[in-house]
Amino acid sequence: MTSIDFKNAFYIKLGQGGDWEAKSLHDNKLRFGWKEQTVDDINSRNWEKIEDQLRSAHDGPQGGATRALNGLRRIVESDEMDIWITFSQNKLWWTRVEQSSPVEKDDTSKFRKVQGWSDKNASGATLFTNGLPGRLAMLQGYRWTTCAVKDEQIPLLRNLLNNTPGNLAESIRLHRLALENSLIFAIKELHWKDFETFVDLIFRNAGWLRVSILGQHEKAYDIALVEPITGDRYVVQIKSQAGLADLKKLEESFSDQDYRYIYFAVHSPAKDLESVSNIPNHIKFLSVNKLAEMAVKAGLVTWLEEKVFSVSRSFSP
Repeated sequence: MTSIDFKNAFYIKLGQGGDWEAKSLHDNKLRFGWKEQTVDDINSRNWEKIEDQLRSAHDGPQGGATRALNGLRRIVESDEMDIWITFSQNKLWWTRVEQSSPVEKDDTSKFRKVQGWSDKNASGATLFTNGLPGRLAMLQGYRWTTCAVKDEQIPLLRNLLNNTPGNLAESIRLHRLALENSLIFAIKELHWKDFETFVDLIFRNAGWLRVSILGQHEKAYDIALVEPITGDRYVVQIKSQAGLADLKKLEESFSDQDYRYIYFAVHSPAKDLESVSNIPNHIKFLSVNKLAEMAVKAGLVTWLEEKVFSVSRSFSP
């Protein structure tokens, strides 16, 4: 994974109401307005003349001319060590200007050529806006064309682009893993009936509907489920202890045409089941480690804590 490093970062709005977003992203251009200023004056960096023009044109809000001049200089003086970001299609996009690229003009607007817009981080994950820290996402509401990303926002952007967790997220991750490790021992302490209830709660807390009666077991499964949005059907077989022979028997009981997936939940598997690798795609083996992870996501930590409240057996998380 190549690190994404940068000196400065800037936000740009690509056209009024995002009118130039599609063309900018497709053509690899950093588009901007400043219609009254000539390309020659801009590339010559004739800032005094441009400032006079802007002050004549901006009789509105105080500071408008200064903001316009600073914004234009930001675009013109930026180099390939800077990052530019924008928002489009509910994603954050980023790029760098091409080295020494001048300001040019076409039928749409003035522009500088960029190295290519990307909506991915260094790991290849898409940068959806609903996954951004609020202090970065708020840039979408900036009223003017361009602004500098603030010093306190730079570490957020750097971590985001490099898919690097900040100190707080890393601390949460380590504590979550420690919690999951403790839950493994709690799950193994469950009576078989409580274990069955626990697995049922995992799926129902995810919004799936149970269409079988809990405890009234069918020949080959313990729980039948329906995913309410898609209507896909699933079954779950639950065992406190099981081996590879039990998995093979389950495989023989269902074809991949019967249900979307068959889940096999076991908290204390035999060694031959723990080490198996060639499980059919339509069968999902839920190990105790996976169940502990699912318990956290399903909000079942307190439920497990209460179930093992009186257990004093030693364990090593």
